[in-house]
Formats: sequence, C-alpha cells, structure tokens
Amino acid sequence: MYQLEKWQHSSWQKDTRFYLLELCQDLFGNWIIKCTWGSAVKQDFGRSNSTICPDYQTGLLWYEKQADRRSRRGYVSKDKVSLS
Repeated sequence: MYQLEKWQHSSWQKDTRFYLLELCQDLFGNWIIKCTWGSAVKQDFGRSNSTICPDYQTGLLWYEKQADRRSRRGYVSKDKVSLS
C-alpha cells in the first residue's frame, strides 16, 4: 500500500549543476531513494540512481544525509515539499 504522505522530494542547484532527491515507493511498495543529477544548461536529463531501502526510517535517514551533503557542497535548495 502506498503511503503518499511520507514521500519526500527536494531539489538543489549550484552554478550550472542540479541535483534532485526523492524518497518514494516503487510499484511493490518498497521504499527507494532516487537521485538525479547533471547539467542545468544542457538539454539532457542527467544521470540517476535508485537504491532500495530496508524500511522507511532508514530511507529517511539516507535522505537527510544526502540533503546535508548537498548543503555542505554549496548547493542551494530550490524547494522541499512533502508529496501528499
């Protein structure tokens, strides 16, 4: 069963680079972290990676670690919304 109220989404930008981060569920209900990054000026979609989390709490911890890492690397948050 999907738990849309728990899904997270954040985006950052630094100069000509972007980074998107999502904590969401796949079709089977597994919690996954999806990261997408690349050039904000090129006409492509960048690169992405998805990691299955053992549970929501672990996924949230990994999500927050990635968000902190973006800040430490000088990225500026564009938004942080809960998808509900």
